[in-house]
Amino acid sequence: MLPLPQLDNRSFEQLVREARHLIPSITSEWTDENAHDPGITLLELLAWHIEMQQYQLDRITDNHERKFLRLLGELPRDVTPSTTSVSISKSTYPMYIPYGTLLRVRDLPFETTRPVTVLPESGQTVELRSSEGLVSVKDDVALGRLTLYPFGSEGELQASMTIIREKPLPPLLPLSLWIELDRQDPEIRIPARYTQYNSSAAIQWYYRDEHNYENEEESGWQPLLLERDETYHFHQSGPILFSIPKGARTVRQIRAVLEAGSYHDAPRIKRLVWNEVFAVQGRTFCMSQCFDGREPGSNQQPEILFKHGLFLQSGLIVQLQMEEGWEDVPASMYMVNYTDELASLQFTSGIRLPYGKQSIRVVAYAAEFEKHLYLATGTGVSGQRYPLPVQPLLADTLHIQTGRLDKSSGRMLWQDWQRVHDFDESSATCRHFVIDTEEGSVYFSDGIHGAVPPACSEPNIRFIYYRTGTGAAGNVKADTIHELDYFNIPLHVTNLYPAYGGREGETLKEALLRAKQAVLQPNCGVTEHDIERRVREIPGLRLARVKAIGGYNPARIQGEAGADFGHISVVVVPYSSRELPYPSEGMIRTIRAHLEPYRLLTTVMHIIPPVYVKVTVRAVLVVRPQYEGREHELTELLRSWLQPYSKDGSGGWEFGRPVYKSDVFDLLHRSAGVQYVQDVWLSVDGTQAFVDAGGDIRIPPNGLAISGEHDIEFIAANS
Repeated sequence: MLPLPQLDNRSFEQLVREARHLIPSITSEWTDENAHDPGITLLELLAWHIEMQQYQLDRITDNHERKFLRLLGELPRDVTPSTTSVSISKSTYPMYIPYGTLLRVRDLPFETTRPVTVLPESGQTVELRSSEGLVSVKDDVALGRLTLYPFGSEGELQASMTIIREKPLPPLLPLSLWIELDRQDPEIRIPARYTQYNSSAAIQWYYRDEHNYENEEESGWQPLLLERDETYHFHQSGPILFSIPKGARTVRQIRAVLEAGSYHDAPRIKRLVWNEVFAVQGRTFCMSQCFDGREPGSNQQPEILFKHGLFLQSGLIVQLQMEEGWEDVPASMYMVNYTDELASLQFTSGIRLPYGKQSIRVVAYAAEFEKHLYLATGTGVSGQRYPLPVQPLLADTLHIQTGRLDKSSGRMLWQDWQRVHDFDESSATCRHFVIDTEEGSVYFSDGIHGAVPPACSEPNIRFIYYRTGTGAAGNVKADTIHELDYFNIPLHVTNLYPAYGGREGETLKEALLRAKQAVLQPNCGVTEHDIERRVREIPGLRLARVKAIGGYNPARIQGEAGADFGHISVVVVPYSSRELPYPSEGMIRTIRAHLEPYRLLTTVMHIIPPVYVKVTVRAVLVVRPQYEGREHELTELLRSWLQPYSKDGSGGWEFGRPVYKSDVFDLLHRSAGVQYVQDVWLSVDGTQAFVDAGGDIRIPPNGLAISGEHDIEFIAANS
């Protein structure tokens, strides 16, 4: 790295002295250089000005550093709230819980991220069908004390898992079944709606309506359409979200069938939990939801159903979109209907509704936030800055409106404003605002860029979305969330996992450090190390080992010499309970899709499995008499040495490294009790591996040595 020059290296006295030394060479008539001379006074003024310029040039302010970060495409990250999974139970009837329902851990709030129906307690049986036979489990599978192979221990096609409940499932309501797999890290997850993930197996879910098929055990199975499968066909722990279709009357059974593909590691279910829903740390004090207006040519009112829990127990502001902006609707022009499940809004017959998409907006706010709903009264002057009323704010959720009083009609018209990180790219008419997270305030316009909230005689700056949350403090332990704020209905709540992902907002210094590290580790796929790093960053993949081999083409004929320039092979060893795991087709497709944007145009990328080369050692050793009969110790030593990867996945045999006879000699000779090694023979069983003339084993570049059945013979040394 180049050294930073010191620009502020000359003092005022040095600058004056240098200027005075130049006077004779510039003008010989100037002979009076005393302090009373006006020329000397001007020189001193210029020297002072230059000294101040140098001082400013040699100082990098926080504002400069933010600009530099922006040029690098980086900004300090906002606070990230934590996430966890909760299960709700102890309901006496199927109870609909809207999304946004408030949960608590003491003073720390969480909110559900989707609606869920809490089913009443019911006994259930799980039946597993495969070539291994029929297994019926009647124990409580929600406790996590069992291990179930839903499709057999090898993951067989047409194997199935059937869940039979004593009480039927209600139709048309959102249902959730959490499927927790064994040996899963909750932080290694495939993000929801991640399009580049390719499942290697295909599972079809079915339901059975017993009302129409009472006497035929295997009849009546109908496909069950899932709203979302966050297990990605049993590749990770997560929920399946579904609803029983309209018309079904008595559904107690649902079934999962493995209909295509395979697994590199057969799924093992640890527990099944109903009524699961994700919850994110934080609390929504104010939010808005938009709806479509009337259909052209129709006088029928649009359907306005509220899905967030805040709409069920809070104040409302209803707005219609006009040409000049949003206009509030008087409370007398609409009414809200509440049911056990949802709330809906209906306008009176005298109101004229607009046409168009998303032309009706409803803003809901909590009762305790009503006094903070209006932020301030606009002054019409640049540089308006106001403190945020409730902290800590999740900055990316803040939405603001400003109102302008139309003098001709007397109406207040509201305009939406957008958050930006600075005003550099804002014109004088852009309705932009900036949040100062460190100071906890919001401000408008810098005097040159950005529009100004108009002056008004009443408060005209208000929030339409406001959510608070914290970072690492939200990473609470498992089974700590037990409070549910839902109309004082007693329900049992618990979080299945520790909350994860909560992260504090970055300071400017932390963002600069991250940017420097990103420069040192560029996000590219040029070198072998780059490609390995890109593979390991793929979300949701559990990998034991990854190796990129430049110049290796797996299609090259065995025995041909030389490298294939332009070819890169990526060897992948998945994490698996199987002794010799191979990547599934879905994993290979996922890695190939992820690497494609990083691939050089002249490069051919191959995603290949490892080749396991079985190495068998036969040795005769002379040992001290007291060590006779302990051949098994050397056998275990060789087995631990010839391992494709360690138990923690951190190491193992080096890809393509030959098994040298001299290494075996050295390993055996250093063992306790061995006086000398009489002889060693190596044999090999594996694709493209062979024993060369010197007795060493040569293995292919994507090969890993594994242990065979070794034959160790001890000969007692003469005393």
